[in-house]
Amino acid sequence: MKSLLYFAVGLFCIATCSAQSLYEAGYFIDNDGNRKECLIKKLSWRSNPTEFEWKRTISSSPKTETIENVKEFAVGEDYRFKRYILQFDLNGDTVGKSTKSKDPNLRYQKIFLRTILQSKTTLYQYSENGVNRFFYTDPNTVYPELLLYKVFYTPDESKKPGKKIIPQQNNTYQQQLQDKINCEDQDVSKLTYTQRDLKRYFKKYNECKGNEIEYSIRKKINQTRIGIVAAADVSGFTHNSIIGSAGNVSYDDVFVPRYGIFIETFIPFSKVDLSFFLESTYKAFTMDGRDFEISNSEFELDYKSINIAVGPRFHIYLSSKFELFLEGGLTVDFNIGTESNVFAENEIENTTTDYFYGGGLGSGRFKIGFRQYTAKNISKSTSIPDSELTTSSLYLSMNLF
Repeated sequence: MKSLLYFAVGLFCIATCSAQSLYEAGYFIDNDGNRKECLIKKLSWRSNPTEFEWKRTISSSPKTETIENVKEFAVGEDYRFKRYILQFDLNGDTVGKSTKSKDPNLRYQKIFLRTILQSKTTLYQYSENGVNRFFYTDPNTVYPELLLYKVFYTPDESKKPGKKIIPQQNNTYQQQLQDKINCEDQDVSKLTYTQRDLKRYFKKYNECKGNEIEYSIRKKINQTRIGIVAAADVSGFTHNSIIGSAGNVSYDDVFVPRYGIFIETFIPFSKVDLSFFLESTYKAFTMDGRDFEISNSEFELDYKSINIAVGPRFHIYLSSKFELFLEGGLTVDFNIGTESNVFAENEIENTTTDYFYGGGLGSGRFKIGFRQYTAKNISKSTSIPDSELTTSSLYLSMNLF
């Protein structure tokens, strides 16, 4: 239990440090077209960035790149940015920050556009101080086109008490989409100027045209992985002597194959790569033991169970291709026909719980890890009340989806 406590404290410390400065696998392309795979400091970019920090490896010193010398960069699957010089208007999208003019005051600015959905017709977003502007490209455009939207107001001529202005919207983007980005008469009349609506619209348009969706942002909570896992366990077993002496009966350690499936989902922390996993595996093994205080004593345990493991997993990126992960959690073993010539059938627990901690390395769809489990008592016999089933495990997992 002490080692489990130390591991839990270690996980907490690592999570805290990671939350402060998490570097995730990414890349950037400089002005000469050179692509560099690296680790990029991940921030919750509510406004589009103009610079970013990066490292070659997790132990390297951080460096800073700016919009002046980088034309594209990406961080994991959450952020992709491309540099452009474009015209747009950033007057507020609320009446309190708007003007009386219906027409936007377009100005050129060098910016990183965030890719929202990438296909033959691609949707981009620029955000600054809570104001959002959307752009698109298609095979007929050289540079991203602004989808025009503006909030403005007109004076209230009715002279009604408490009402001085009337809020209005310039929804030119709807007509732009109707004229240029429309398939099978898509309805634009109720389309709002939001990432959610426009992303859905562009996705439907590309699918209608038979275009492959190459990339689409998604919330981390929806990043769920399903896969298979295979493990080689080393198990040992001891229990009290059956004649009541102070000695224990020890069984020979055995190598045990274990295999099953898992599901892992990330939770939406902007700075910490934290996931929770649920794993279900099957194992069966037979081990032999002897009580040296009894001549010709031969004991056998034929163990079969379904194991359910659940817990958090912290991901720390070592390079653009490799990650270190740490995990810990709870397991529940369901007895499905365990037999022994020492214990009667009703003297073996139907369900047992223990804890585990461990970690490993991951690359792409694969992970290799090690787990240490706490000892558990599978006996409910009154004559042999104490037993210890111990397990260490080396496993390999592969994401299928």
